[in-house]
Amino acid sequence: MLGIERVKQLLTHGRVEQKIDALIDALEYGEAGLDLIIQALQNSEVDVQEAAYSLLQESTEPRAKLALQLYNPYLFFEYLFTIERYTDEIRRIACVDISQEWQTLATYNYNNTIQVWNMRTQQVICIFQPEATKEFDQIAIAPNNRVLGLWYCLDLAEVWDLKIGQKIFTTNIQSEEFWRVSFSPDGQALVSTRDGYKLTFWDVNEQKIIPSIFIPENIHCRYPIYSNSQILVTEEQGFDQNYEIWDWQTQQVICTLSLSGYMPVITVSRDQRFLVSGSRENGTIKVWNIRTGHQLYTLTSNLSSITGLAISSDGQRLFVWSGDSTIEVWGI
Repeated sequence: MLGIERVKQLLTHGRVEQKIDALIDALEYGEAGLDLIIQALQNSEVDVQEAAYSLLQESTEPRAKLALQLYNPYLFFEYLFTIERYTDEIRRIACVDISQEWQTLATYNYNNTIQVWNMRTQQVICIFQPEATKEFDQIAIAPNNRVLGLWYCLDLAEVWDLKIGQKIFTTNIQSEEFWRVSFSPDGQALVSTRDGYKLTFWDVNEQKIIPSIFIPENIHCRYPIYSNSQILVTEEQGFDQNYEIWDWQTQQVICTLSLSGYMPVITVSRDQRFLVSGSRENGTIKVWNIRTGHQLYTLTSNLSSITGLAISSDGQRLFVWSGDSTIEVWGI
């Protein structure tokens, strides 16, 4: 085992392989070694950063967990595999969502069927069909992995029991602008952005509306294009292609992004730290700091066009799909 001073020397002056070995040895030196591993997240060598990141993931120390929360894992993301969905019966995917532990994937297909997949085996668990005859535009799995939300963006939403494929209820308010729907962090409320300025909560168990939140700051002059239970993304009217990130709780704009291209696809990590945007015109994926509005990283998928994105709750997997039958999985 190397001495702590030798570990420091190798981390400063050693070759990449020596630095990675030194990080492993640093584990033997308690708090001082943990400090060196955390510092290595800023090393100029990406391979060293990745090694430090992996070691910190295995640590139970609160400081290690905090360092990971403050770090950008997308730097290490690479293409992992593709789920091919093409069959004679199902030629196109309308929308997709992934459960928080990224074990379950649900797809809504253009033949009006829902397929629930085991992500680890890439096998279909169950198939069921919504009662609405209209095509649904969006789909969401609740954080508790118990219920599934489906909605037609200008009309209504349905809530289903994910395990048995049975409908729980249908929303009874129709609107000219029934926008995005998501679930509250505990999975007990369905959250819909309606009429471009109102956040409505539906109690999943009681099947009724509970108090809503209004955004007063001129929201009617913008188009909501993404929402979850904490974050709303709106597009400003005009040709500047500026997008505002709102905090639903404070009802304040966090930052403004300038996203090029036609109607970029957007998703937000469940820890509300990162916004990921995808291009409908090519396979470009960009990662943004949601608090500062700074672009952090760019990925290039194998898809010619991106129509959907989703992030696992632990931030370790990014799911990218096009409007056909292909889902790419990216991660560390």
